[in-house]
Amino acid sequence: MWSQAEETLSSVDPMSSVVRVVFTLAGMIAFIFLLAYFAKRLQSMNKSGMAGAFGGQGKMIQTLATVSIGLKEKVSLIQVGEQQLLIGITAQSIQTLLVLDQPIKQQDVEQQTPAFLAIFNKALNKA
Repeated sequence: MWSQAEETLSSVDPMSSVVRVVFTLAGMIAFIFLLAYFAKRLQSMNKSGMAGAFGGQGKMIQTLATVSIGLKEKVSLIQVGEQQLLIGITAQSIQTLLVLDQPIKQQDVEQQTPAFLAIFNKALNKA
């Protein structure tokens, strides 16, 4: 009985085990890349408005600009419908800092003009 066990152990080719491990590892890496591909597609569908309660013909909520203040703190200018809000975002909460009376034009925000910085400084001084 011992001799049969020794024969079966000695008859196992070590190269077949190595090849099996390499193919298993390659399969796992391919599976990870496949999952990343699908996650990216789902994320782009979410951003394009194809999924979610606010999707549809137009985006009802848009992030116009974001400024990081610390590692986990940032200030964002968002547009909800026709109204623009300056909000503060931390790891624990989201707070409205300022509701803008006159909306900032999109091209002004993209160029990072002093108008956004002035509103940002005004909101910081209020806090």
